[in-house]
Amino acid sequence: MSEQNFQVRDVFNERVVRQLAAALANTWSGFDEKGFCETVIAQMPALSFSGRAALIRDSLGTYLPQEYPRALKIILKALPPETASDELEGYDGFIVMPQNDFVAKYGLEHYDLSMQALYEMTKRFSAEGAIRAFILRYPEETMSTLAKWAEDENPHVRRLASEGTRPRLPWTMQLKPFIENPRPVLALLEKLRTDPNLMVRRSVANNLNDIAKDNPDLVVKTLKRWRKIKDDGTQWLIRHAARTLVKQGNHEALAILGFEANAAVAISDLMISPVHVKMGGEMIFSFAIRSKSQQAQNLVVDYVIHHVKANGKRTPKVFKLTSRELGARETAQVSKRHSFRPISTRVYYAGKHRLEIQVNGVVVAGMEFGLG
Repeated sequence: MSEQNFQVRDVFNERVVRQLAAALANTWSGFDEKGFCETVIAQMPALSFSGRAALIRDSLGTYLPQEYPRALKIILKALPPETASDELEGYDGFIVMPQNDFVAKYGLEHYDLSMQALYEMTKRFSAEGAIRAFILRYPEETMSTLAKWAEDENPHVRRLASEGTRPRLPWTMQLKPFIENPRPVLALLEKLRTDPNLMVRRSVANNLNDIAKDNPDLVVKTLKRWRKIKDDGTQWLIRHAARTLVKQGNHEALAILGFEANAAVAISDLMISPVHVKMGGEMIFSFAIRSKSQQAQNLVVDYVIHHVKANGKRTPKVFKLTSRELGARETAQVSKRHSFRPISTRVYYAGKHRLEIQVNGVVVAGMEFGLG
């Protein structure tokens, strides 16, 4: 399959299903390899990514022994080797995801067995989605286990302690108790803030970015405290964690990163081409930014698109543009190409949109354009 035609759902394909079935058959002689493959492969083409994952999960429930401990033992023995990389690479590892989900669906009454299984599985493919069912069912026990895993020698296990507790982790259930009160999660992240592994630190930053969407003051306090840590990895983490706060123009977060809330700048020659963008097309905008200060300034420059929604009203979406130091009285030229090609996470509607330029969290210029 060419990269051009690749869809995310295709990570669950006939080849990996057959590989999984062969591994299970080699582990347990009673496994109906042919029946499993025929069941899954026949239904996959019509299903989405999540639908295919659920199909494989439930087919495991059908073709493996009905006694959960026995079925789990077979799955664990058939797992591929632990990943040797510090990052999740390629797509074949996704086949472990339905096996993680099998644990979450069928193993909630077997806490100890299931947690040990997820511990092993996450070394092959992150169990960040499956662990959430146990957090909600057994909050104290699971958070205690994750606190231990945060100190594990395996970076994928440590990452799970962070990634699995993200309140708003994409593509899976939200953890509403942590949206309301993220302090138990912050206690975990304290253990991981100076982790030597970039993959783990990235997860911590993403977790904090999630928390900031609902509890910005708590995240600002955390970042202020962590700012004092003399560690390059932690300072990178802080910058990555503050990205939503920066886009929102949070003055305290901007100050932590060394940006003045009210930058002394002027915007001129803001232009959009074309001013009437065809649906599915793109536009190019450009402008000059001039410093009005006698001293150099650190600037984070973003742009905001106010999209027309189905009801005719407009809602803003902030996009990153550039971060740079602008010298005393210096002028810089900035340009950007922005696409309106259809994407799965946004629906475009015809109408009058608006572009705004935001510097250090403050809108300093803007103009309208059409889309249709």
